[in-house]
Amino acid sequence: MRRKIAMAFLAWAGTAMAQPAGDPALAAALAQCPGAAEFVRVHGHPLQRKGPGTETAPPSEPELRRQLLDMERIDQEARNGDWSQAAVQRMAEVDAANLSRIKRIVADHGGLPDVAKVGEDGLAAAWLLVQHADRDPGFQADVLARLAPLLDSGQVTPRQFAMLTDRVLAAQGKPQRYGSQLLAVDGKWVPKPMEAPEQIDERRAGIGEMPLADYICVATHLMPPPAANP
Repeated sequence: MRRKIAMAFLAWAGTAMAQPAGDPALAAALAQCPGAAEFVRVHGHPLQRKGPGTETAPPSEPELRRQLLDMERIDQEARNGDWSQAAVQRMAEVDAANLSRIKRIVADHGGLPDVAKVGEDGLAAAWLLVQHADRDPGFQADVLARLAPLLDSGQVTPRQFAMLTDRVLAAQGKPQRYGSQLLAVDGKWVPKPMEAPEQIDERRAGIGEMPLADYICVATHLMPPPAANP
C-alpha cells in the first residue's frame, strides 16, 4: 500500500504562490502551467495588493521588522523541497523556534503588528509565521479571529485571510473553503477535504485566486511532492 503523507507544515501546504514577483523558480513553474500563467498575465501576481496603499512612513518598529524578516528567511530556507528525514526534522525545529517568538509578538501587539509598525513586508512575514504555526492551532485560530481589521484596511489581502481560514479549518478537522491546503498523496499534491468541492473555483475567484487545478500545477512544479513509496 502506498503511503499517504501529510505535510501540514510545508510552504506548499497553503502558501503555494507565496513567492516574490519576478522569482525565477515561480517563473519556471508558470512556464509549465499555461492556465496559471494566463491568470497571472491578466490578473497580476497573486501577492499584488488589492487594497489601498497604507505605508506612508518608515515603520515605527524597525527592529521588530528586521526580526520578522529574519524569521521568515529561516522559515523559507528550511523549506527547499528536500523530503529527507533530516530536512523534515529541521523544518519542525525551525517552526518550533519561530512559534514561541511569533506568539510573543502577537501577544505584545494584540494581534499581528500592522504596516505602520513593521511595514508591508514585516506584516507579510508575521502572517507567514502564523500560517506555519501548526503546533498550536488554537493560536492560529486566535490570530484569524483578530484579522478582520487588517483585512478591512487592505493591510492583509483576501488571499491571506482565506489561506489562514483554510489552515484553521483543516486543523479543526473541518472541510476547507478555498482549497489552499495541500496534501502529498502517492507522489501528488491534492487538496485536503473541501466544503462543496463543486463550487471551489467560484469561491477562489471571489478572492482573486486562480482555479484550483492551476494552483496545484504551479505547486507541483515549484515544489515537487515527496515521491510515492511502494
